[in-house]
Amino acid sequence: MKRISLVILPFVLYITGLLAYYFGKINGYQFIIFIIVGLGISIFGFFLYRNDKKLKAAFLAIFYILALLTIFESRLIDYEKYTYFLISYNEPFEIVEGSGINVLAVEVIETPYITDLGYLIHTVEFSTNKEVLDAEIVTNRIRYRSKNEEVLSYVRPAEKHFETMKENVITYLSESSFAINRFLEREDIEGDSAGLATVLSALIEKGEVNNKVPIAVTGAIDSKGNVKEIGSIKAKTLIAEQSGFPHILLPVENEEEAKKVKNDEQLNINIIAVASIENAVANVKKLNVRETGK
Repeated sequence: MKRISLVILPFVLYITGLLAYYFGKINGYQFIIFIIVGLGISIFGFFLYRNDKKLKAAFLAIFYILALLTIFESRLIDYEKYTYFLISYNEPFEIVEGSGINVLAVEVIETPYITDLGYLIHTVEFSTNKEVLDAEIVTNRIRYRSKNEEVLSYVRPAEKHFETMKENVITYLSESSFAINRFLEREDIEGDSAGLATVLSALIEKGEVNNKVPIAVTGAIDSKGNVKEIGSIKAKTLIAEQSGFPHILLPVENEEEAKKVKNDEQLNINIIAVASIENAVANVKKLNVRETGK
């Protein structure tokens, strides 16, 4: 029984450390210590039972597995430095001039080491001359996911959300235009939250939809035209309000959060939540009939 306990103890330590880290009970350094202790136990077991071929082989296998896990997880140490993601203002813009469809974009600033949020915001605003609209704390879950994505990128190409958006837009539209193609070839934009705005702009440019109402738009899409959830909704809602847009078009999945922002910040903007491009088009048409009579 003692032998079995000693064999499984290194794995128990690893799993315990991983869960404690993932749920924010320990930091990355402490998690690595859990694994190193497991390595020590496997070495101890190897020498303790060196005359037992099966146990000796078992402890040697455990050592190699934990050594690989140590290499895999040690990358977390570098992610310990990140404390907050600060989200600042970016000017909304039209993909198709005169379309009335305005893309909401934000700048995400990764900040290392500083834990005083007030000081951090002041420093960033002073150095960039941009207002910080929201701050997201970097949790261990975010660190662990980011680390896994980085490590996996060494063996397979990392997913580029803008490229995914580009593929979905092209698939949905079947044919594009110069303005849309020019936007999709830009290299200074990340993320997929401009998908809905891109498709609406294309439909307006082709004359399939008429729009004379200025609308702030954010939302990812899939190839079938379903509108998907996006991030940084607080900052984007604030940008739409500060930029003077009467309406913001966003995914249904973000509706509750946007309404909370509107209530908490006492905003005047009209929130329109949509689940598909067809739904978005219908709402654009309703706004034009109501506000322009066309």
